[in-house]
Order: sequence, then C-alpha cells, then structure tokens
Amino acid sequence: MSPAGPVIPARPVSGGRLRVEWSPGSDRLTGICHCGARRTAEDPAEIWTWLLAHPGHGTP
Repeated sequence: MSPAGPVIPARPVSGGRLRVEWSPGSDRLTGICHCGARRTAEDPAEIWTWLLAHPGHGTP
C-alpha cells in the first residue's frame, strides 16, 4: 500500500455528497468530501475510511 496523499483544499461537493474519482491509467483514487477536502490513495478502503471519518480529517 502506498502512503496517502495530502489533503488538498477544494470547493465543497454539491448536495453534501461524498465522491471517489479514479485517475484513468493508474491505480490512484481521489476521495472528495462534502466539505471540500480531498485525499489521494490507491486503496479504496483507505479512501472510504477517510471520507467517513468526517469531520476527523482536514478541511479547507
């Protein structure tokens, strides 16, 4: 498993939704929280654990 990426401030996701985006051509996933925080990793379980830990992760 690779180390988690940094929390990158972004604009909040509309509708209070959590989102996971896949980067084509790679194994990288980016989790985007409804608060706008982002995290990148290769492990889907790691991304979802981070997303569901709100507000226990960094916020913009």
